[in-house]
Order: sequence, then C-alpha cells, then structure tokens
Amino acid sequence: MGPNEGSRLVVNPIENLDVDRLLEERIGDFGRYQRWIYFLVCLPAGLTAAITMASVFNNLVPEHRCQIPVCDSPVIPQYRDAFILGYANFTIPSFNGEYDSCSRYVEVSNKTCAAESFGPNITSCDKNIYNIVDMKRTIVTDFDLICEDDWAVPMSESIFFAGVLVGAIVFGQLGDLIGRKRVFMLSMLQTVVCGILAVFSPSIKFYLVLNFLTAMAQVGVFQSAFVLGVELVGPKKRVFCGIMIEFFFVFGELVLAVLAWGLRDWKKIALAYMVPSILFLGYFFLLPRSIRWLIANQKFCEAEAELQKAARWNGVPQLTEQDIINFKKEVLEEAEEKESFLDLLRRPKLTGRLLVVFFSWLVTTMLYYGLSLNASSLAGNVFLNYTLLSLTEFPGYAISYFGMTYCGRKATMIFSMLISGSACFISSLLPSHMSTLQTTFFLLGKLGST
Repeated sequence: MGPNEGSRLVVNPIENLDVDRLLEERIGDFGRYQRWIYFLVCLPAGLTAAITMASVFNNLVPEHRCQIPVCDSPVIPQYRDAFILGYANFTIPSFNGEYDSCSRYVEVSNKTCAAESFGPNITSCDKNIYNIVDMKRTIVTDFDLICEDDWAVPMSESIFFAGVLVGAIVFGQLGDLIGRKRVFMLSMLQTVVCGILAVFSPSIKFYLVLNFLTAMAQVGVFQSAFVLGVELVGPKKRVFCGIMIEFFFVFGELVLAVLAWGLRDWKKIALAYMVPSILFLGYFFLLPRSIRWLIANQKFCEAEAELQKAARWNGVPQLTEQDIINFKKEVLEEAEEKESFLDLLRRPKLTGRLLVVFFSWLVTTMLYYGLSLNASSLAGNVFLNYTLLSLTEFPGYAISYFGMTYCGRKATMIFSMLISGSACFISSLLPSHMSTLQTTFFLLGKLGST
C-alpha cells in the first residue's frame, strides 16, 4: 500500500497516522477486539500478584525450639510436648520468663528425660522442631532460616525487590527495542522456568538467585501486558483500562490466599500457580504486536495488518488507503532534538514536579508493600488478615478511578495519601491490646496506599 519500509524518499501514509483518532472515529476505541486482547493481557496480572505476595506465606517464621533427643519422640517430635510434659523447664534456658528458641542445656546423661540428665552448660541446637500451626512448610522450615541464619528471611525479600528494580529497567528498555509482545513472551518464559526451578532449590543460595530472576521477569510480564492493553484502546478508555488491570491483580492475591489456606506448603502453593501459567506461553499465537511500536519502528506493513485485524474483529469495513490518508496527523512531526536528563534539570518547574512524583512513588510503594507483606504481623489469623488486606484494594482502585475521572489526578493523589498516612500514624499509636482497632486503621492505610 506504499513504498518499501526502508525507503525514506516518500513518507508512508501510516508513518503520520493519528492512531488515537483512527480508533475513536473509525475502528472503535474499545470494541470487541480491544476487549478480547485486554482481557487476555489482564490475566497474567493475577500471576504477578501471586508471585509478589507469596512471601507473606513462604517466609512465615513459626515458633521453634531445639530438639531434645532424650526427651522428644524419635518418630514424630512435637513442638508443644516440651511445654505440656514439662521437660522444657530443665532442657531449655529461659530469660525473663521466655524460653530460648535457639539453645538448650547440654546432656550429661542420655538415659532418661530427667533434670539430673542435664547440666548447666548451654549449646546451640543440633536440630530444630517447629510449631506447625499456620503453614506446614515454608522456606524457613526447609532451610532452617532461624537463629544465626535468620538474616536470610528479610534478605530474600530485599533480593526479590532488587529483581523487580532490575527487571523494570531491563524489560522496559527491551520493550522499546524489540517490541512489547516479544518482551512479554521472553519475560513470561523466564518467569515460568525460574519460578518452577525455585521450588526445587537444593539450598537457600540457589533459591535466592532463582527468586531474583523470577522477580525480575514477572515485572516484565506486568509492564508489557499493561502497555499492550492500554496502547490498543482510545484515549477516553485509558484511565479505565489502567485501573481495571489492577482488579485482576487483586484477584490473583485472593487466589493466593485460597491456595495458601488449602495447601499450607510453600512448594505446593508455588507449583499451583506456576504450572498452569505455562498456558500463557500460548499467547504467542494470540497477542498482536503493538501498532504504535510498529509505526515508530517503520514496520508499516505489519502495522497495517494489525489495524485491519482490529477492524475485522470490531465488525467495521476494512481500512482503505484513503482512510489512512484521512486520519493522518494534521502537521507532520519533525524530528525532535534528543534531550538528556540534564536538560530536564535546567527547567525548575519540571524538575520540581519530577521530584514530587519520585518522592510520592517512593512513599506509596513503601506503604503498599510494607503493609501488604506484613499481614503476619497483625493479631489473629494470617490467612484472614491477608485476605482483608487484599480486599481493601477493591474500594481503593474504585476510588482511584472515579476520583481521577471526576476530581482529577492531583486531588485524588493528595486525598489518598492523607488517608493512608493518617491511618498508619494512628495505628502505630494505639496500644497492643486494641488489636481490632489497630487492624482497622492498618486496613485503611492499605486502602489509601492502593
């Protein structure tokens, strides 16, 4: 329909196409085709939610103590036996009325479980016994991440979010270089492979490396899916689509809660959401390439093919060459001079806004993930607390949508941050015996940060 893509002697009509106007006035800004593709790209958001929030259950640290060979059952040792039968009094040191979970008294005789069989010397645990209440199996119980190795639990979360940071940068740049669809497929493949391999890690070191790679890839999945979905709709539907994908994210969080409550084993939980995700690799045959990316990279024939497919699915007549000409931009955009970050800093107003946005993102992210991943710190059942924290995101995203639609982004952001900050501050001041009120303000803080 035009000159060869490599030729620059004549401008291809598609190069100057006003895609937004074409979608709104000719193809449809949110027709059947866009709704189908948008639904497809929203589904992996649930997977990324499960991966991101899994540490709430994977990293749960149960009560624990040393195993006492002469006293504990050699077949199925139970954590509570030492306290029910009373031998904790002469086998486990206590400080300020609390038993030490990382040491025991040295045996002087292994004949009977009696006070005279233990001396005053203290040693570290040879083996540990865990109080299996909420989770039957976590990475803590599998790799014994307690006592001198308890540093590995917060380190695993830090490494995960380091992977998120690296993945956001790497896959964000790759999306501009090789296209959104290719990045989606590449990051999905990495997510599935590394996520499944992490379950079979022989040591904590292998787990941390694979968890980093999984975190890195899953953020690439979300980014590319988000962009693919939003780029395909008209301007009037972008706020709606930008918010609706987050509801799928919350659905993924709730699925994780059900899996964790039912399975109580971090390996089974991970396999329950990772193995079915192999089906997402079939998106290679379902997802379109980004029309805007194809035009920006002068792949005009492919861009036209994607536009014709959208028109066909939406039940409108196929595009003609005259349509492409009619929906061209009124003024041909000239090549813009490339500007660096330093050029931005020369504009005080823009620099100020940029710093405000950076700070807002930092605070919001710390609040959102800090509250979400600390469900186990609340009084009560960890599964119920996590579910309540996830459910608060539904009204949070609804308020965001209606707020941005009718009140504007600035007012919505200020209102949300005031709610979140005030609720968290009040919750921190409440005494520990007011656990219900603490949890209520904790939930309000999560709603505001959402």
